[in-house]
Amino acid sequence: MNMNILTLNKPNIKDFAKERNNLLAKSKSEWNLFLDSDERLVKPINDISNKNDCYYLYRKNYFLGRYVGTDKLIRLVKKGGGKWQRSVHETWKPNKSHSRGVLLDPVIIHNTTDNLKDYINKINNYSTLHARENFKENKKVNLLIIIFFPIAKFIITYVKSKNVVFSIMQSLHSYLSWTKLYLQQF
Repeated sequence: MNMNILTLNKPNIKDFAKERNNLLAKSKSEWNLFLDSDERLVKPINDISNKNDCYYLYRKNYFLGRYVGTDKLIRLVKKGGGKWQRSVHETWKPNKSHSRGVLLDPVIIHNTTDNLKDYINKINNYSTLHARENFKENKKVNLLIIIFFPIAKFIITYVKSKNVVFSIMQSLHSYLSWTKLYLQQF
């Protein structure tokens, strides 16, 4: 199998999709696994079929060394099978409308942060990028969204993670993202 692991490890990224697409364009491999600098693959990937253009992998998330939940993301993609879009919280857009990602067994471990100071800086940066992207997508915000979305984010995150501090941080991200979008509207 012709696979390359591409690690997104560049400071001050303003457009994650653009950076991923640049890495993909430079790759000489047919298959490319994307990892961020704070992620690692648990075991090798073997079960790839050329019938698919992309694969989902489970990602186990850790915050300050504690497990806070699992999500699944498309991270293994076929070169020429699509492109990354959205500058932050980027997603894979396959070229074929009928193309669906298949879930693979290997897992990515994501260590979000080792300390709160770095995580707050990360939230501040990501919330700015998120607000800009929402502005480009013509999303609208009002005071009710600014107040109630962060509360809902806290509740949903707490139910999934059972971690109060992580839930507060995710709620803060929501609050900052919507507030920054609100300020851009004027």
